[in-house]
Amino acid sequence: MVKKQKHTVDQTKSAKTTTDIDQDTPAVGKELLSNPKKDDNIIDKPSKKPKSNRGKYPMPAILRVLCSLAFLIVVSIFITWFILWRQNMCDADTTMEFIQEKSDIAAYSYLVIFGLLAIISAITWRPFFSTGLFFCIVSILTFVHMQKFELRGEPFLPEEIALAENAGDMIEFVDATEIQQLIWGVIFVLIGSILAEYCMRRVFGRNRKKLAWWDRFAIVPRITFTMMALAFFAGIAHPVLDRTDTEWIDGLDLIAWSQIENYEFNGIIVGFLYNFGDTTVKQPEDYSAERIAEIADKYNKLKQADTSRVSLGDEVDNIIVILNETFYDPALLTKYYDHVGGDVTPNLHKIFQKYPSGYMYSPEYGGGTANVEFEVQTGLSNYWAKTFPYVNTISKMDKLFGVASWSKQNGFDTTAIHSYGGSFYKRNIVYPKNGYNQFIDDKEMQFTEKDYSSNVINDRSVYREIISLLKDSDKPQMIGAVTMQNHAPYWQAEYPDKQFWLKNDKVDNNWDIVSSFQSLYYSDKYLGEFIEELDRLKERTVVLWFGDHAMGQLSLYASSSNQDDKNIAHLTPYFVYANFDIKSPYTERETAKFNTAQGLDFGNIRYVKGVDLPTTTPNCIQNTMYNVLGVEKPTLYYLLDEVCSTTPILSNAYYGGKSPSDSITPYHEYELLNYDILYGQHYWKEEN
Repeated sequence: MVKKQKHTVDQTKSAKTTTDIDQDTPAVGKELLSNPKKDDNIIDKPSKKPKSNRGKYPMPAILRVLCSLAFLIVVSIFITWFILWRQNMCDADTTMEFIQEKSDIAAYSYLVIFGLLAIISAITWRPFFSTGLFFCIVSILTFVHMQKFELRGEPFLPEEIALAENAGDMIEFVDATEIQQLIWGVIFVLIGSILAEYCMRRVFGRNRKKLAWWDRFAIVPRITFTMMALAFFAGIAHPVLDRTDTEWIDGLDLIAWSQIENYEFNGIIVGFLYNFGDTTVKQPEDYSAERIAEIADKYNKLKQADTSRVSLGDEVDNIIVILNETFYDPALLTKYYDHVGGDVTPNLHKIFQKYPSGYMYSPEYGGGTANVEFEVQTGLSNYWAKTFPYVNTISKMDKLFGVASWSKQNGFDTTAIHSYGGSFYKRNIVYPKNGYNQFIDDKEMQFTEKDYSSNVINDRSVYREIISLLKDSDKPQMIGAVTMQNHAPYWQAEYPDKQFWLKNDKVDNNWDIVSSFQSLYYSDKYLGEFIEELDRLKERTVVLWFGDHAMGQLSLYASSSNQDDKNIAHLTPYFVYANFDIKSPYTERETAKFNTAQGLDFGNIRYVKGVDLPTTTPNCIQNTMYNVLGVEKPTLYYLLDEVCSTTPILSNAYYGGKSPSDSITPYHEYELLNYDILYGQHYWKEEN
């Protein structure tokens, strides 16, 4: 009995020893160290159970997808509210009022956000990280919108993403503390979303090491859900992007002519999506080489028959075209913004009484300077495109005919001046294409005086730069200048001697308006000095001067339900000065009658006397200068004679979403030429 027990123990010990050898010894040496006779009593090592491809707490794939979907649904609601809240300048009450009153639009906005978030999440297959990334992008875009709206009273548009390279130029107008808060907020959210993604994958994720590569990266479900998300978003966004079939969204009213009202009425999400739609100009049905040739022949004959005009170089030694940033006339604003302190722009009104002058109907309000400049410089219109031609079109063209190239053909040296960054609105690219041989920006100007605490060069320095160029050259000069003094933020100069306080001190943006009035006062003072300097020049010098748009804080006019009030917010002064005798082609009475027919009347406004040039949009005022001087002009401007007579105001704000009839022949011919020159086959030759 004892011997039997010993044998059993020895056998067990032998089995244990063999097992130890099997576990601890490499496979190559196992056969040599084990029993060469392969004793059947040796117990084989049990096979290991394969590791799960899931984490500590396994979750079925379908359940993970459903949980992720539920997470995206909840987060999309929050992000939608956050965007609308930022649009309303962080006013929660106004945001909730919009959501309650326009529940269908708010729900549609939510679906848009959910669709975008679903696309990003499906592509990355990381719902937490995708949410953090998307929220950071939204935070940045809404921050830009808030800053732009606060400074200029207009919304952020998708086209302006192309101007991201100019962001550094605009940062100086923004509070550094707010920028720092944004940066730290973005960093915090990104890090938090990455950590959340990591933790959730550790708990609920799969062990991907033993999976095939296509399964490891979830190729099939990722592609499947991406296609589903894209299809969902396309179906939701299509009506707004194509601007059709939106009746199913109760209360939605897409507004093309004013993006301020479009954003306000439909919310920033719908407004931004709307402007992502097709912005290319549709080809007119009768556009063809033969049709353009027919128009060219028609107006070339008018040009050849007009034998009374003299050569530009024979009549003028210097031509100066000046866009004065945010220069408008407070004398027109007494209905809502009457002030003490007398006339804000006395020198302007003296010029009105002495030289051909009037009010331009700016298509822009609070911003869009380059669009106004484009129309004046080229005689073309942005009415049909509604984009940024400098950024979206001209920068991609080889050249574009305008006042500079016409002057160059007549023997003038051409110089552009802008008292700010040369790359803003791609002017450094566009100006050479427009015919300017030289471009002087703020870094190259000799005169860089600034008013008090202002960040921008004042108008006096721009005028001195112009005078210096005229005096230093013996050749005829054509100079195009853009100023910056009156640019938002309107309080930046902090003038200590404010004298034009509003009589109604309860007006919103009171401080901005008073500051803007004071800036206009000094700008007007510098204008008077400039005119006095030009009067002393021996060379025959002509100036086409205009304000590009009003400040963006005149909400009582711009947001009024009365179209006459809205029109006032778009009026800026313009005049043609010369240090020799010139005369308007119109009398004051003819001009008043013409303006009244357009629904505009300045007859009873204090300080405003001597208006003898009709109110028109920027596309017409270069032609007005040629007509005042009686000089030869390009063929296009004979068409403009007709256009500016039959449809003198081409502005979406003026027509309120409507448009002139296509049956007006000059209007339609002008539309064809605009399309051909900017977007078409360029059948119209610039030598015309």
